[in-house]
Amino acid sequence: MTTLTSNKMQLIYNKIFLEHKAEIHPECPERLLAFGNLEESEIENGEKYLQLIYDKNYIEKIKNASKQGLNLDADTYTNSKSYEVACYAAGAAIKAAKESNFALIRPPGHHATAGKAMGFCLFNNIAIACKWLNERGKKVLVVDFDGHHGNGTQEIFYKTDKVLYLSTHQYPAYPGTGWINEIGEGKGRYFTINIPMPSYTSDDILIDTLTKIIPVIKEQYKPDVAAVSAGFDGHKDDPLLQLNLTVNSYYEAGKLLSSSFKNVFACLEGGYNIEALPHCVSAFLRGINNQKMNLKFRESATASAANVQREFDSRIKSLKPSHDGFWDF
Repeated sequence: MTTLTSNKMQLIYNKIFLEHKAEIHPECPERLLAFGNLEESEIENGEKYLQLIYDKNYIEKIKNASKQGLNLDADTYTNSKSYEVACYAAGAAIKAAKESNFALIRPPGHHATAGKAMGFCLFNNIAIACKWLNERGKKVLVVDFDGHHGNGTQEIFYKTDKVLYLSTHQYPAYPGTGWINEIGEGKGRYFTINIPMPSYTSDDILIDTLTKIIPVIKEQYKPDVAAVSAGFDGHKDDPLLQLNLTVNSYYEAGKLLSSSFKNVFACLEGGYNIEALPHCVSAFLRGINNQKMNLKFRESATASAANVQREFDSRIKSLKPSHDGFWDF
């Protein structure tokens, strides 16, 4: 039987994650260099874990692309080190799941499906860790607050009730998925919950939504572990999206998850404002660890404009009916 630890959440980091790079790209080593001189963690090469989600052909495809430094699509690059780095990212995700820690890794993962690399992602780190937990009898809630919808994670677990996928994200935006009526199929019906947020959604809407939904999931689903796809591109200064969140959202999300679940771990997804990213991660960790938000990088909480609130209310009104009233929202 696997025992999961639940002490103070800490960062898992290794400089190997700086080796995946392209000449000019928003998903760059500078994202992690912005954190300063971090202590390095001992991480295993997680190549053996890839088979939890991926078949041999897909793994070979990524390995060969990396050898040649090929682009996998218009957004998703490789270099000679990318495959190795991605294997270590998978190893770090497993380590985070074992230790209830935060894997500060790249490349990110939540857009990668079981058969396609996309959206900067080669392998789906959080999905690999969730599958590893499933195989040890653990039921997992994924909370994906990245500003983009995690289409890959949704697709991988769309037909199972062993993983409940909850996503808050800007809609419409890349990759175009994540509407309210995407709820899962077969045994997985009702175990995908999408919260599509309009552009310029602010702290008030996100915090209020999570505060209402997380307790319902805790009571009805009773997950053994909460896995966080921790993307911070919903921050108001991020260049890739048009959400209006501040560090306050990430702090409150951390507090809520910590108070709701005994075992919580996280993997870094997006977040492309180099200045803001370390502060967002720090705020989330402070929330998780029940520390005061005494950050140097202070921001006033944002409030959504009336038209944004109306649009959000209109969308969320159909959430319960789309799930046939399965959840007590």
